[in-house]
Amino acid sequence: MTKKTFKNDLERIDAAWEKLAPMLDDQETPVRKLKPWFNKQIIAAAAMLILVTTIGVWFLKEQNAEIHHLTKYGQTLRVVLPDSSVVTLNGNSQLSYRKNWSGNGDREVKVDGEAYFSVKHTRSHQKFFVRMPDQLSVEVLGTEFNISARNHDTRVVLNSGKIDFRMEGQDHKTNIIQMKPGDLVEYQSKEKSYTKRIVDPTIYSSWKTDRLVFDKTPLKEVLNTLHNTYGLEILLEDPKMLDMNLSGSAPTTNINTLIRALSETFNINFTKKGDTLIVTNTP
Repeated sequence: MTKKTFKNDLERIDAAWEKLAPMLDDQETPVRKLKPWFNKQIIAAAAMLILVTTIGVWFLKEQNAEIHHLTKYGQTLRVVLPDSSVVTLNGNSQLSYRKNWSGNGDREVKVDGEAYFSVKHTRSHQKFFVRMPDQLSVEVLGTEFNISARNHDTRVVLNSGKIDFRMEGQDHKTNIIQMKPGDLVEYQSKEKSYTKRIVDPTIYSSWKTDRLVFDKTPLKEVLNTLHNTYGLEILLEDPKMLDMNLSGSAPTTNINTLIRALSETFNINFTKKGDTLIVTNTP
């Protein structure tokens, strides 16, 4: 065997490394790749946590979501609540309540304006609360009543059943007035005073049947109804006219028909110009 000669030391070193390299490769410990099952489990757990959290947040939002109803001037709206109780909203009024009601907790709605309630009594005797501005509320189990809460003046008229009219004081003490059918309670928030008297309750909920009925009603109250429910600005010729008491009825299906009917019934000139109602004595 002929011995290989090298021109220099560098060639000799390179040749030696060529023989040694295969031997070194055979002695390397093979590296076994691990299956990524651990990483997959972490990702799956994180995805599940995100899904559960998302569903939980959505569920809480759904449970606490509120329904809002708003009527325009002259509009009435019938609303069926989650417990099948029925609320009829008069014009220029708002009603709100939670979307979902449990079978055991209190039932609660908020009203700003005028509304007629027909509250269903539940087997579990759930209380029903109507919240109004100025920390006023009505508590009931099952009954029918009319509420008008406008401009810090609140009126509650009970048609049937029994309710508690509740007034929260600044000292956190609650003044409760128990009402029977035919009772009317009026509360003036600015004066923090109330009056109670017996009336014909159907008169105060007549708007529900598309009529306004008055029985020795002061003209001031009639004009307030036209302003609050139909958005009319009132221009009165003689302030002394406010002391007049009026009796009669008029249809509410059309504002112009209502104005003509009031003029004929009360022998007073009601003239509507745009959104202004001009009230003058007849010659």
